[in-house]
Amino acid sequence: MRKLTQRMDALEATAYSTLLGCMLVFPVAVWQPHEQSSHSLIWWALLIGSALLIQGLCAVIWNNQIQKVGAAKASIFLNLQPFVAMLVGFFVLGTPVTFVQVGGSILIVCGVILSTIQRLPKRSNTYNNALTLSIEKE
Repeated sequence: MRKLTQRMDALEATAYSTLLGCMLVFPVAVWQPHEQSSHSLIWWALLIGSALLIQGLCAVIWNNQIQKVGAAKASIFLNLQPFVAMLVGFFVLGTPVTFVQVGGSILIVCGVILSTIQRLPKRSNTYNNALTLSIEKE
């Protein structure tokens, strides 16, 4: 996605990737057995419209920010999605949180923190100075 957003703006890249994803998922959706729906068509339209709006808005923001922080750093934060979903489910929907979810959340957050910490190089100054001098001589 980073390379795609270098060639086009975030809105175009999001539209392109969403359209491609819809085309790839459509055959599977049609192939699945259909069940009767008890909701009216307006509710389905609202559900699909809100999903497209929210997903589209999030994807545009995400693709725009990838240009600023880089794909490698941005991909680390994708791991926070299940953790955030668990928190939203708990606070908004009242979904109970299990011990396994708490353990997984701790691992996710610790992994993201550890992967974002930038460590200083462990090499000494004499090694760096010798490397610099050898490069300058060539």
